[in-house]
Amino acid sequence: MTMQQAHILVVDDESNIRLTLSTLLTRAGYAVTTAANGEEALNLLKEHEFALLLVDLKMPGIDGMQVVAAARERQPDISVIVLTGHGSLETALDGIRQQIFDYLLKTTDPNYVVERVKAGLVEFQRQRRQNELIDTMSSAMGELRRHQQKSGADSATGAMGGSEEGSDRVIAIGQLQIDTWRQAATFAGQLLPLTPTEFRVLLCMAEHVGKMLTYAQIVRCAQGYDTSELEASELIKPHIYHLRQKLEPDPTTPRHLLNVRGKGYMLQM
Repeated sequence: MTMQQAHILVVDDESNIRLTLSTLLTRAGYAVTTAANGEEALNLLKEHEFALLLVDLKMPGIDGMQVVAAARERQPDISVIVLTGHGSLETALDGIRQQIFDYLLKTTDPNYVVERVKAGLVEFQRQRRQNELIDTMSSAMGELRRHQQKSGADSATGAMGGSEEGSDRVIAIGQLQIDTWRQAATFAGQLLPLTPTEFRVLLCMAEHVGKMLTYAQIVRCAQGYDTSELEASELIKPHIYHLRQKLEPDPTTPRHLLNVRGKGYMLQM
């Protein structure tokens, strides 16, 4: 994604602010969608993927932080800028928890807002590259572990004079089939285009179908190392998001990869 291809969601209940920001950002070359309230924003987040969310903190009904939380749940790597009439310790702490890129007062020069949007999009791309690098490194580590395990298993099989090859290599759960040898998965007969890390996460969930796994348990199973629940949550959310896009009939209303809020995820078929 180039900067000019970036899709930005502007959420504000004041029409003049929406119009000003939308005009400036469109002139800067971005694709811009606007929402007049939190409910409208949530519906748009279900239907589209955005690189950056520019949201008013205080709105009637669903407020800005609720919109941010929903955006983070659906797309963990989205960059977020919050517009506010005033700051407070409580909202600052909420922002830390939700990894807000920046807070801007509504009295801020609109052109400066555009500058911060550009910086936010740079951060979005940096975060995506970092996640891709982590995914590549994790895949390499996983391949090395599997090679070591296979070498050990082959040695043991040779010592025992052979075994029934491939008898338990396929895990079948309803319409989901996972071939552990070929590192491939199909759903309803369709091959799922999974990255190596997505495959391992799905395999871990399938091996414990119907049981909730904590964030740290999923990281330990799929990536092979221990981490805190908070860090594990941030590591796993992007993979669950992309798995839902590939596995769920409607990713906005998951039926198979279920979230147990604040604890972990569960595979259900």
